[in-house]
Amino acid sequence: MNINIITIYPNYFVSALNSGLLKKAIEKNIINISVINLRDFAVNSNGKVDDSPYGGGSGMVLMVEPIYKALKHINKKEKTYSILLSAAGEIYNQQKARFFSNLLDKGNKDNKDKFESLTIVCGNFEGVDQRVSDYLVDEEISAGKFVLSGGEPAALLLIDSLARLLPGFMGNPDSLKDESYNESNYLEYPQYTRPEIFLDMKTPDVLLSGNHENIKQWRKEKSLKKSLKRASKVSDELPKQ
Repeated sequence: MNINIITIYPNYFVSALNSGLLKKAIEKNIINISVINLRDFAVNSNGKVDDSPYGGGSGMVLMVEPIYKALKHINKKEKTYSILLSAAGEIYNQQKARFFSNLLDKGNKDNKDKFESLTIVCGNFEGVDQRVSDYLVDEEISAGKFVLSGGEPAALLLIDSLARLLPGFMGNPDSLKDESYNESNYLEYPQYTRPEIFLDMKTPDVLLSGNHENIKQWRKEKSLKKSLKRASKVSDELPKQ
C-alpha cells in the first residue's frame, strides 16, 4: 500500500513512522509512506501556504494553490485517491478503513479506477480553502466529533487503521478476526490475563474452565451485551427531536 501525506509539519511523523509495527511494515515494504512538505509548493520563496480569510474572521486558512500543486505533482507519478482531513468530513470508521484498503487493492472490484496510492491532505490553522474540498480531493474525512489543532494526528490514526488490515502487518493475523468492529460490527469481548485474582478482582471462572465451547458462548454473549450497551449510550447522547 502506498500512502502520501501532505502536511506543513513533516517532522511530526518521524517518531510514529519509526516505531512499533508501522516501522516493521515499512521495513518489510508492506506499506510505503511518503511525507510531502506543503511548503515545497508554496506561492512564494518564503514558504507561504496560508492567508487570512475573505470576509474577515480569526485565524489563517490554508490556500488552494499549494495543495493543487502538491496533488498535481503526485498525480504525475501515480493515480492517487485523495482525502482531506477536516472536522466537517464524514466520520471515519472501520467500514471506511476496509473501503480504502480495498480501493488500493489492484485485484479488488472497488479499485475499478486503478488507484495506485492514497493521499492524505492534513488541514491546519482555521481551516482549508473550500475549493480544495469542492474540486481537488475525492473525499473529506473526520476522525470524530471533536476538533484537533491539525490533521496530522488524524492522519496517523487513519494510516494505522489501514496498515493493520494488510497481510503481514499483524504478527498473528487471527487477531483481526475477533476484534471490535469486525465483519459483525460488534465490540470485542472482554479480555483477561495473569494474575487470576488481583486486589479481589477475579477473572471469570468460565475462562479458566478449559471448556472451549462455553468460552466461545460467553465471549459471544459479552460481545453482544457490550455492543448493545454502547448503542444505548449513543442513542441517549443524540439530540431529542
